[in-house]
Amino acid sequence: MDGTLTLPQKNFIGRMRRELAVPKGTDVLAYAASLPAEERVAAEQLIKRIEDEAMLAIEVQPGLDELIAASSSMAILTRNNPDTVAHFLSLREPAHQFDILVTREFQPPKPAPDPLLHIAKAWNIRPDELMMVGDHLDDLYCARDAGAVGVLLANEGNRDFVPLADCAVDRLDAIIGLLRDGLTVERALAE
Repeated sequence: MDGTLTLPQKNFIGRMRRELAVPKGTDVLAYAASLPAEERVAAEQLIKRIEDEAMLAIEVQPGLDELIAASSSMAILTRNNPDTVAHFLSLREPAHQFDILVTREFQPPKPAPDPLLHIAKAWNIRPDELMMVGDHLDDLYCARDAGAVGVLLANEGNRDFVPLADCAVDRLDAIIGLLRDGLTVERALAE
């Protein structure tokens, strides 16, 4: 959600990493989950506190309203906690514009394909009929492994990910043309 539906907040993930002493290259949520019970609870509380502080500064990504108006069905698939998603939705008019909400409580979370496959099943469509839009490698890996189209919302911090995406856009409303005109993705078959 951060960096896709909202403008990226650069400091909060780094702050989590520093305050939890997460080793470089290790996922913050996976690290917290790997801790002994008492330490895990404390780490999860710290993560939640930092997320709660960050959600007060949420700004909607340019082009979101236009994309919502042009789309028939949308879901939120995020590693954020449900409170952050609820806060974001409370800022929107009308409040409910997403058919399905999948937060990090869904296990396993992205980058595993399972949450995206869950959405496809709920909508009774094939995964290759889904478009996963995100700003992180987790989003692109989730889309690829589910067999969905992976669209990167590019920004100055993720331009290196463009070659891994099926498509890249600079604004959410650029997706409207992809939805209208279609997007063909050809992938090599796994051996």
